[in-house]
Amino acid sequence: MRRPRWSRGVLAILLLGTSGCVDTQIGRSDPAGAYWTGRTVTVQPREIDEVLDNPGMGFADFHFGFGHPPAPEEYPHTTVAYFRWPWAELEPKEGQYNFALVDRVIEQAKAKGETLAIRIVSEYKTGSPQWLLDKGVGSVKESDGIFPDYNHPVFLDYHERLIRAFGERYGRSVDIDHVDIGSIGCWGEWNTVCCEGVEAQCKAFFPTEANQIAITDWYLKYFAGTPLVMLHGGQLKYAASHGAGWRGDCFGDYGYFSPDWNHMEHAYPPVLEEAVIANAWKRGPVQMEVCGYIHEWYDRGFDLDRILNQGLEWHLSVLNAKSKPVPAAWRPRFNEFLKKIGYRFVLRELTHSAESHPGGPLVLQSRWENKGVAPIYHAWPLAYRLRSSSDQVVAQWTSPADLKQWLPGPSPRVEDTVVVPETLSAGSYALDVAILSEDALSAHVELAIEGKRADRWYALSRVEIR
Repeated sequence: MRRPRWSRGVLAILLLGTSGCVDTQIGRSDPAGAYWTGRTVTVQPREIDEVLDNPGMGFADFHFGFGHPPAPEEYPHTTVAYFRWPWAELEPKEGQYNFALVDRVIEQAKAKGETLAIRIVSEYKTGSPQWLLDKGVGSVKESDGIFPDYNHPVFLDYHERLIRAFGERYGRSVDIDHVDIGSIGCWGEWNTVCCEGVEAQCKAFFPTEANQIAITDWYLKYFAGTPLVMLHGGQLKYAASHGAGWRGDCFGDYGYFSPDWNHMEHAYPPVLEEAVIANAWKRGPVQMEVCGYIHEWYDRGFDLDRILNQGLEWHLSVLNAKSKPVPAAWRPRFNEFLKKIGYRFVLRELTHSAESHPGGPLVLQSRWENKGVAPIYHAWPLAYRLRSSSDQVVAQWTSPADLKQWLPGPSPRVEDTVVVPETLSAGSYALDVAILSEDALSAHVELAIEGKRADRWYALSRVEIR
């Protein structure tokens, strides 16, 4: 494993708790290459230029490839598994929720290093359960499923119960990446485009604005603490004003269906004229699903750079390419895209106390930069630890810094003072840094710097305990 490089220009002597004087003690290098000044140590890890394998961003794994997943060389590695379930599968009998279905998929996703993104649909295929329709809820058969009467009080009552049940079970789960505010209209996309030939009936059943807001509120209430995504065409302005991100399900359409109209120029930009929607990415993720398949883009000569650059301008975090192969000729360009999509954290500088004592303070100051186009949307903590010469973790601390506020560009300087355990023996200890999972049980995020260990902690420096 390559060690971090400590450049000559980073050996600044920073004084903590003093003023006006400089420690002139000649510095010394430790075996790991860090530089000691007698009072503080400042290190600047070397930045790397690689695709990072990070949670909550990148390509999505769509239903695990529906039994035919692409080979590793055909599709980028994924950390988000995206699933849609008809209501009828989630509640096959009244009041009997099929949590086992979701739990099973969560376990499968975890085995692949993925968290789960979910959309509930009320129309597609089996759609709403028959037992619900039998209670007098009207419906109309259309091309892809059964379109229910979203305004019927029985539908609304039971739909809230459904969202509440699943929100109470999964709303704060570390296994869930995000939830679509879906469940309305064709494929849960808040429209009636699947209703060819029965447009009038579908429009009559489409929820009123008041009911649209009520359904949105249920997601906001019962999935509080979970990143939410509102579909383009829904109550996007309302949802965005309450912290939700947004999603478009025809990314890349510059003439897929028509030479005169496309989603990329005519559907999405007018919506983004609303400032609250244009800035929604600062609090909730932007997710996209490709229009058609990427290999079709290639065959039809689509301008890939134009498509990908637009995604970056919209602060895209996750792209669902439907688990279909990406043309080999385009993989290098997608790799460059993956270096920019979502978040990308670079530790620019870490300054810390050169030494401390049992029960004494250890001051840690760090400067970071997010070179991605979006922040993180989960409460993942920044952490530090000390390791002994035998590679045992002897102390670990988490910073109160809110990493969700690290928007693209330089982040505010993080200043932490931690206390060395009173039982810690004198000696020289390795100092590591990491960004942990939400439950703080393991290192979670790859950084764009050298020094990564097998456990995703980054070995940066050493501290002397006297």
